[in-house]
Amino acid sequence: MAGVGHGSYCQRTMRQRTMRQREHLHPSVYTLPPPTDTEVLEMAALPKALDWCERGMCTSSWNQHIPQYCGSCFAHGALSSANDRIKILNHKLGFNGPDVMLGRQSFLNCAPGHGLSHGCKGGEPADVYEFMHQYGLPDETCLHYNATDYTKYIDLYNGTCPPDGYCLHEDARQPQCAVLLPVTKMVRYRAKEYARIAGEHAMMHELLNGPITCGIACSPPFINDYTAGILHDTTNFTHIDHDVEIVGWGEDDAGVKFWRARNSWGTYWGENGFFRIVRGSNNLAIESDCHFMVPDVSDEALVWDESPAFGGSLYGIRPFNTTKAAKYHVENTSAIAWNSDRQHRHEIRLDLLKQRLDATRLMTTSTRLVAALGVLGLLAFLTLQGRRRRFYQRL
Repeated sequence: MAGVGHGSYCQRTMRQRTMRQREHLHPSVYTLPPPTDTEVLEMAALPKALDWCERGMCTSSWNQHIPQYCGSCFAHGALSSANDRIKILNHKLGFNGPDVMLGRQSFLNCAPGHGLSHGCKGGEPADVYEFMHQYGLPDETCLHYNATDYTKYIDLYNGTCPPDGYCLHEDARQPQCAVLLPVTKMVRYRAKEYARIAGEHAMMHELLNGPITCGIACSPPFINDYTAGILHDTTNFTHIDHDVEIVGWGEDDAGVKFWRARNSWGTYWGENGFFRIVRGSNNLAIESDCHFMVPDVSDEALVWDESPAFGGSLYGIRPFNTTKAAKYHVENTSAIAWNSDRQHRHEIRLDLLKQRLDATRLMTTSTRLVAALGVLGLLAFLTLQGRRRRFYQRL
């Protein structure tokens, strides 16, 4: 947005996002070790460019500040990545229905009551993925996004999330006495697992599976001056206060390496809502603090199967095949209430991620070749298908 100052978009407030008892997961975000010789060789073996949007695997873009300012970039970055990974997974599963756009408002209404973010006053991607891991999120048809959060419930509900704050049906057949009815059973999308990664090598490795979300330090030139092209910021700004989705990487004709990222400020900003930034130098700390998630779409089978166990109604999903439905336990929303547990208990530790990567490196040369061919085959297939805070708060 032209004319908007730095502090209006990305600044810390007095109510900062703490990561108490998570220091072992998040070392310093300001400095990164250089890649090892092995990592350099592995990156050189990857494709010169990968862009999930060019392969038709990206969902629609969002604007976090419509209809009003809301410091929810962390939720938009995290959920944009989750939306796209769900699309990739459903494509692999053979489902080509409408894109899933996860419920931003459901999260902002309900997650802060569990200590997961401060709503429109900031948070981090791990808040979103932990909530999805524990409770799941419905798609956005449950509640439209209105850039508000849990604070609207403080007077009546002590800031906790009422049933209609998660999913709602408004019965307005008689407008003079419209009734708000909470929907308590619906298809939910979950995070099977999630973790933090950092560095060019780890980012490229994980991007082979789908988009990721990364923190970025919003310097004044980034906010006020960027319009297009490959950004190379020279301010040495390292105060991470914003989150964006990374959808791929590439090189320009001059050999300049870059990340392609999606912002959450509308498509009128930057390159149709996206931007490119130099890769491999941790510019604006873009490579310091990233997250990925593995989606769980198993609830879809309850209603979208050829012989479904449940069907949809105005009041949520209901048994359609009673015999089949009896085999499933569909949770209601009663668990989405105040919870003082503020730890991100399910985030994968960095040492466990390293063990996974080390185990991958122990593959034989022939197995590596088969795996590489498999990745290239998948990318070719998707191309063809496309043709048919430490202590910081992100705002």
